[in-house]
Amino acid sequence: MQAWVAATKKRSVGSWLATLVVAALVISIVVAIATPNLLRSRIAANESSAVGSIRTINTALVTYSGQHPGAGYPRDLSDLASDIGPSLASGRKSGYSFRYEPQTPDVDGVVRRFRVNARPVAPGESGKRSFSSNESGVISVRSGAAGHEEPLDDGLSQQSVPRSAPPSRRMVRKASLTLIVTDPAAAAEKIRVIANRFNGYVDSVRSSDEGAGARQASIVIRIPSVRFDDARREARAVGERLRNEEDDARDVTGQYVDLESNLRNYHAEEAQYLEIMRRSGSIKDTLAVAERLADVRGRIERTQAQLYLLAHQTEMAVLEVTLCMEALAQPVDVHWHPQAEVKAAFWSAADDLSTYANFMIAVLFRLPIFLLWAASGLLFAGGSWRLLCWMWKRLFPARLAGGGTSVPAI
Repeated sequence: MQAWVAATKKRSVGSWLATLVVAALVISIVVAIATPNLLRSRIAANESSAVGSIRTINTALVTYSGQHPGAGYPRDLSDLASDIGPSLASGRKSGYSFRYEPQTPDVDGVVRRFRVNARPVAPGESGKRSFSSNESGVISVRSGAAGHEEPLDDGLSQQSVPRSAPPSRRMVRKASLTLIVTDPAAAAEKIRVIANRFNGYVDSVRSSDEGAGARQASIVIRIPSVRFDDARREARAVGERLRNEEDDARDVTGQYVDLESNLRNYHAEEAQYLEIMRRSGSIKDTLAVAERLADVRGRIERTQAQLYLLAHQTEMAVLEVTLCMEALAQPVDVHWHPQAEVKAAFWSAADDLSTYANFMIAVLFRLPIFLLWAASGLLFAGGSWRLLCWMWKRLFPARLAGGGTSVPAI
């Protein structure tokens, strides 16, 4: 019996050891298979982030050059910290180190050329390829240290290349005119015709009666910015006289460039997530990437909507025209109307009479309550007098007995 128990224990220990060895082998195989995939995904994500960072730096450099025409491109990457973020301005982000090299200024002291290099911090682990760009906006890629450079082709190159020259200025223009006309309705119709002739449209129309025969109309039209001055000149000629004119222009170039840069970065992020989803093998990873993909697509749609709205505002200027009649001198009138005064006095007397009648009705219906209050007051007064007399008898019995009720002399 003891020998059988000992043999059973030996077999149990052997089974446990065999199970542990098999589990260790399985875990090792899984790790050996998953590690290269995870490493490739991380490298791909870092490389995509590096390309997006170079595009961000290029856009910030072009914006800086447009805002500082006397200096050109900045002397250091830290000058762009407010546009590219402190992490990228420090020269390192997502496994890549970035180096900004401005070229020698020209005779006027203006930096007109630059070069941006992005290299993996740990080659083979944080990234395999190096990237570079210059003032032309073309991003080049180099595989390994000895590889030759070639233009990057990721499906976004044409969309992502910034212009070497400062971006064209984008302005949101709005003007308002106040015109004196004879017939506001007819003048508003002429303004509508002007909007149609210049390929614009009417945004809103309002009209009102100012009294004493005076009328006023207001019409808001949108005109292509390139024809805005001509349309405003013709609209001004519709009136007999110009009473007031205002012009407002708002520069939104920086906001437009920021939206374009964000949209390019979001598209690059979307492409990277699609690539990661294609390579992922588990359902958990696929769902996680799908959630990130839905988020970045939402940002893309919102940014596209903002960019479309801003582009529409810059392409179609607003002209608001107020059409009013000349103020006429009114004759002096004596504001006395006997019939109206009689009616007013009659209704005032009727109102006073109704107030008196309401008061008397209220008194009549409240008379029993007044009587109850009066009876209660009399009862209280009589009871108080009897109590006072009783207390007087108790306090001064001798004086009452002698009939002396007078107040003692002082």
